[in-house]
Amino acid sequence: MTEFYAEKIETALQTYISDHPGPLTREQAISAILENWFASHGYLPPQQEGRRPEDLDASNDD
Repeated sequence: MTEFYAEKIETALQTYISDHPGPLTREQAISAILENWFASHGYLPPQQEGRRPEDLDASNDD
């Protein structure tokens, strides 16, 4: 990787960290970026948050 390219990536990484709330380490940021990329490109299933079975009733049917 060229020095210029590495510098651009480092700048983008630092911007990503500063844009996300809470203390985020460099390793956590890289992990989050990779997880998002892998999921959006079909290498990981997308993370879905839903209702717990005991919280389901007719009022939340789609």
